[in-house]
Amino acid sequence: MTDNPTPKLYAEAVGTFALTFVGAGAIWVTGDDLLAVATAHGLILAVMVTATMNISGAHINPAITIGFMATKRIETKLGWMYIGSQLAGALIAGAILYSIGAGGVGTPAPGEFPGLNGGPVATEQAILIEAVLTFLLMTVIMGTAVDDRAPAGIAGFGIGLVVMADILMGGPLTGAAMNPARWAGVWVFGDMANNIDLIIYTVGPVIGALLGVLLWDKMASEE
Repeated sequence: MTDNPTPKLYAEAVGTFALTFVGAGAIWVTGDDLLAVATAHGLILAVMVTATMNISGAHINPAITIGFMATKRIETKLGWMYIGSQLAGALIAGAILYSIGAGGVGTPAPGEFPGLNGGPVATEQAILIEAVLTFLLMTVIMGTAVDDRAPAGIAGFGIGLVVMADILMGGPLTGAAMNPARWAGVWVFGDMANNIDLIIYTVGPVIGALLGVLLWDKMASEE
């Protein structure tokens, strides 16, 4: 009997909806308070990963799914279905936020480097930052959710913490999206003026996720 993918797709959509709605919503209601925003993202991702892990594997991120597709951890067809569900969930969240007055608030975007010698974060710098942040995220996912040696039930906690830490460091620089769906779900309801952001928040996270999963597999194969 063919495995019915519907529960998995529903779980991915709900998980990404929650991340986008709470994450972007926290930016809107807290006035961009970095600690509050990082905590909101970390907490909602931790609980949604825990809730959906045994249904879909709790990717909740197209970059993570692409990393798993590249290493044959998910079939290509199902992987693209996951990505479609993730984008749908994020877009629904963005639409609800727009309908209650948030507009495009909460859309990750390049910021400025701190200090007297700071300046705007350039596109190539933003791609690098997003890649590094997503690399760290993927590394934690591999170590807590994929590796059979990980303690049971630790994945949500570990993934939520690394997202929180990534935002505390990268939030002022790029918004620390680490997730094309989280970015796109709110971006399409903003002015969409700066199309270069599409490159930053797709290429950066995908590169980081691929590096994370490939290097983890390299480490694991040499044990």
